Amino acid sequence: MHDATTTPLPQTGDPDLADSPYPLAFVAAAGRTGIADETERAEHTFRCEVMGIHRFQKEGLVEDTTTGRSWRLPADEGKYLKGTGRAPAPLMHWAAGLHGDVTTRIARLADASGITITDLHVTVSQGFASQGSFARGEAVGLVFDLGWDVRVISGAAKQQIEEIVTAALSSSPAHAALTRSREGTFALTTNGKATRVIGVPASTSPPEADPFRAHSHRPAPADTEAVPDGVLTILPGSTERSVMLTDNHSGTVQWHVAATGDYDFSSGLVTTAVGFPEAPADRWQVQTDASNRLAPSPLSYFAIGTAFCYHTQLCRYVDVRRMPISSPRLVQTSTFVSAATAADALPFDTHLFLRGKIDDERTRSLLVAAANTCYAHRALSVEVESTQTVSVSPGRP
Repeated sequence: MHDATTTPLPQTGDPDLADSPYPLAFVAAAGRTGIADETERAEHTFRCEVMGIHRFQKEGLVEDTTTGRSWRLPADEGKYLKGTGRAPAPLMHWAAGLHGDVTTRIARLADASGITITDLHVTVSQGFASQGSFARGEAVGLVFDLGWDVRVISGAAKQQIEEIVTAALSSSPAHAALTRSREGTFALTTNGKATRVIGVPASTSPPEADPFRAHSHRPAPADTEAVPDGVLTILPGSTERSVMLTDNHSGTVQWHVAATGDYDFSSGLVTTAVGFPEAPADRWQVQTDASNRLAPSPLSYFAIGTAFCYHTQLCRYVDVRRMPISSPRLVQTSTFVSAATAADALPFDTHLFLRGKIDDERTRSLLVAAANTCYAHRALSVEVESTQTVSVSPGRP
């Protein structure tokens, strides 16, 4: 991060993610760890700061404001958008968070019910589409086909496991965020001046500080924490392609993000392999920890994945329209409500900061165009139908 009053904003050609001396994921502020008591109702608010490095590479801080614990996470895009693939794509963070949240809740609910599960494997797939010309500013993101496949080894009856899976989905704020409609709110600052928002719901929260002014340097690991290893690991992906996300298509392009993995009953970690089956891209292995100790919590990933996704769509528009804007950054706040049967996610609130030789009208149109094409924000603003299948076996074949 940079102090905007003394340090030039990063430009294309600055050191990228590969040049950092630190691992891709690390604790930036120690705070507290632990899983909240959710027997009745619990709220967690996450504050995400995202800063562009260059092109699609970005880094972010995601803080659980309840505990003060903060993780630094990076994002990039792959070959499907002519990115460098140095870090997981925004929707990989997002899907890993969704997967980890539900998987962890299945394991915890089974334990609370006295049901022994020796193996828990969960897969979730979410469909997306882009319709219309991105280059002409006519594109709209579409969302469809949220599907869950849960496979369990247990001596319990299938009906018992099905009831636990249903309860886990009902208690998951990430799942609630997709199956209920909550359109986000936005604020805009252009060249240091508050700019009225038109075309999307305006934020009513107090102004946020520009991350470049809030921090004097880029994130570094907290002194009191060991740097974790293996939180984000690249995996071989498919080189075959059935879809490329371009800036000039006029039809509809459909694709999926798929997350699959297991719960570790000894550590509480969920290890998720996530990727885009139809796109030429590497997959990533992402670890989540509901206690936010050994790895970021699932809701941390879900929150910052949404912020990363919006930032990427913004950068695409800046690039295709050749706008003289350097290193867009944003602050996003999201609040999740965990409860046994009434989980919820409040509207995400995004404050965007733009600087360059550009007027207010163009920055307003840029904000709206990115909101219309951000797949994560589109998923939050509509009611997505969710389906599930459950398989139970008494032991390994």
